Amino acid sequence: MPSTVTVMPRSACRRLPDDIRGTISIEFALLAPVLFAIMFGILGFGMQYSTRIALTYAASEGGRAAVAGLSTDERETLARNAIQNTLEALSPLVDATKAQVSFQMIPGQNNTEVDISIAYNDARFAQIPFLPDFSTLAPVSVSYFITDPSG
Repeated sequence: MPSTVTVMPRSACRRLPDDIRGTISIEFALLAPVLFAIMFGILGFGMQYSTRIALTYAASEGGRAAVAGLSTDERETLARNAIQNTLEALSPLVDATKAQVSFQMIPGQNNTEVDISIAYNDARFAQIPFLPDFSTLAPVSVSYFITDPSG
């Protein structure tokens, strides 16, 4: 009868340092919250920043349209229409119903100053704790000067 040698398996404690299965899963579980927080922070900040740029663009379009008017009422109508059209064109990013537009004309000696500001109150980004809410930010404003070339 041949003699057989039986090998006893190593104990689990002695095997553990040599076993590398599952280490990538554990490392991912440790780093995933940090990576996702950075990724969603970049996305949230980018959306908020692009909304702010869109509001600035709408105010600038309103100012450019106001320069084309001949009277105060016509300038305000042209500016408000241009702002509304621009905000509606940017509708997935900006909700035009949450924008409050103020239009002011200040006559001067040789020119007229047109001040346009847009206050925006949208709470879509308020859930992210490190991004400020739009209601706490200063309104976007632009100023244009209309000069009569005839003197």
